[in-house]
Amino acid sequence: MKVVSVENVSKKFILSHNRPRNLADGLRSLIWRSRREDLWALKDVSFEIEQGEALGIIGHNGAGKSTMLKLLTRIMEPTKGRIRTRGRVSALIEVGAGFHPEMTGRENIFLNGAILGMTRREIDRKFEEIVAFAELEKFIDTPVKRYSSGMYARLAMGVAVHVQPDILVVDEVLAVGDFAFQTKCVRAMQERRRSGVSVVFVSHNMGLVDGMCDTALLLQSGNPLMLAKASRVIAEYRRLELPDSSDGDTDLTGPAVRRHGDGSVRINRVRFLNGAGSAKAVAEMGSDLVVEVHYECHAAVGEVQFALRVIGEDGTEVTRPVTSDHGQQLSLDPGRGVVRYVVPYLYLHPGEYTIIPGVWEQSGFGCFDEVTTGVTLVVGPGDPGYKIRERAGLVHLVGTWEHHQFDGGECGAK
Repeated sequence: MKVVSVENVSKKFILSHNRPRNLADGLRSLIWRSRREDLWALKDVSFEIEQGEALGIIGHNGAGKSTMLKLLTRIMEPTKGRIRTRGRVSALIEVGAGFHPEMTGRENIFLNGAILGMTRREIDRKFEEIVAFAELEKFIDTPVKRYSSGMYARLAMGVAVHVQPDILVVDEVLAVGDFAFQTKCVRAMQERRRSGVSVVFVSHNMGLVDGMCDTALLLQSGNPLMLAKASRVIAEYRRLELPDSSDGDTDLTGPAVRRHGDGSVRINRVRFLNGAGSAKAVAEMGSDLVVEVHYECHAAVGEVQFALRVIGEDGTEVTRPVTSDHGQQLSLDPGRGVVRYVVPYLYLHPGEYTIIPGVWEQSGFGCFDEVTTGVTLVVGPGDPGYKIRERAGLVHLVGTWEHHQFDGGECGAK
C-alpha cells in the first residue's frame, strides 16, 4: 500500500536583491522589482513510498533535501505538482522545533506531543517511556533553555518515536547525538518499520542511510538525479562527490594537521596509488591499492612498527594493518624514508574511510607519531563482474563454503 506519492513536484522561491531600506529606496521600487531572482529549490521530483519502506534523501547542502521534507510535512506547499500522504505524519526536522525554552522538559513533552497529534491520554500513557528513551530523568523538570543540543535532540526524538505515526520524517538531527544514542534511534526507527511505519530520512551519514533505507533519492541543485536501491544511489553520490581525478597525494606537514607522539619520527605525506601507479583517493572494491607512508626520522630508533587505522563512516575501526603482522622488524636511521602497504585485492566494501597513519614502538605502547586528522579514501562498488559488491558489512572476508548432504534427511554445513 502506497503511503506517500510525490508527483512532479517543484518549489520556487523568490530572491530579492537590494531590498529598500528607507523611503528613498522605496520610491525606487520599480528598479528593485526588476532585480528579483527565481530560485527553483526542487524541479519535477517524483517518488512513491510503500508502507513500511524507508526512503533516504541525500545530496550536498542546498540540494533541496530539507525543502522536500517541509513539503511532505505541509510546512510549505509545492509551486507545482502534487503530494499525497496516507495516515499520520510525525516530523523531526529541526532540533527543538516546537519547544518553549522557558518550559521544562516535562511540559515540553506534552506541548510537542500535542503538536505532533498525540492526545493527552496517549502522552500520559507513554510519558515514562519517552523520558527513559531520552535518558533525561534527572533533568525532566529543568527548563529546556538550559539543555545542550544533544539533550534537545534526545527529548525531541523521544517524543517523535512514540507518536506511533504512519510516516516518520527525520532530518539531520541524529548528527547531534552521541554514537550510543544514534544507535538507539536507529533501532527505534527499525522497530517502527517492522510495525508498518514508513520512514523518510535525510542525512549526510551514508552509513546510516545505507543501513536504514531500502531506496534513496539523490538530489543535485533541486534536480532528481537518481532513485534506486540505497547502496547504488550512495555509490553514485560518492562518485560525484569525489571523482576519479581526485588527488591521492596528501601533504601532512601543515599547521592544521592534528597529531600526537614524541616526534622522533614524523609522518609527512600519504599517497594512495592504483594499479596503474596513479595517485588517486578513489579505489574500486576488488582493485589493487598501494598506500605509501612517507616519513622523516630525526634520530635513530629501533624496533618500530607502522600502522594504518581504517575508520568507517560511523567511527568504527574496521581494520588496522601493521608492519609487525608480517614479521617485519624495522629500525630507522636519521633521514627520510617510505613504507608501502600493498593490497592486491581491496576487501573494503563501498564507502568513505578515514585512514590514520601512525608509527609506534614495536610493543605498541610508545607513539612516535600518529596523524589523527587522517586522510580520506573512497571505495567504489567495483566493476560489474564483482558480484559481492552489495553484500552487507564493511570488510569482505574471502573464504570457502562447504556443504555436506547426509542420508536419511540429516544435513549440516560448515
